[in-house]
Amino acid sequence: MLLSNGVINTISVSAALISMILVLLLQWNIEKETKERKLSLFFHCINALVMLMFYSTSQLALYGSVSTYSDHGGFARVLLEALVFPIPFIAITYVLAAVTYRNYVRPYVKVKGSNLVVLKRRRRWRI
Repeated sequence: MLLSNGVINTISVSAALISMILVLLLQWNIEKETKERKLSLFFHCINALVMLMFYSTSQLALYGSVSTYSDHGGFARVLLEALVFPIPFIAITYVLAAVTYRNYVRPYVKVKGSNLVVLKRRRRWRI
């Protein structure tokens, strides 16, 4: 059974997005438990590497097990597609997701020009 490049890429992207969500949840829980808000740079680097690892591993496994490397241009081309080509996609997706997730998780909004913060309505009733 031969899979097309589109199906293999879709499965690889799905694996990368699932890993991104799981590591963002892990990061949020660690920051919440330790009350440390500046762990993010370390975890952002780890999350980007984990996304690349999940994407590359799933793509190489699918190309190797379901199809053959020679059907897709040889092992060097498949390795290049698995390790180098997804870097712009992962970088853009992760930056957008991290900013959106950070704003969603933050329970307050800062008021410009003062040191006041306002609790978000959705968080106010959970206390």
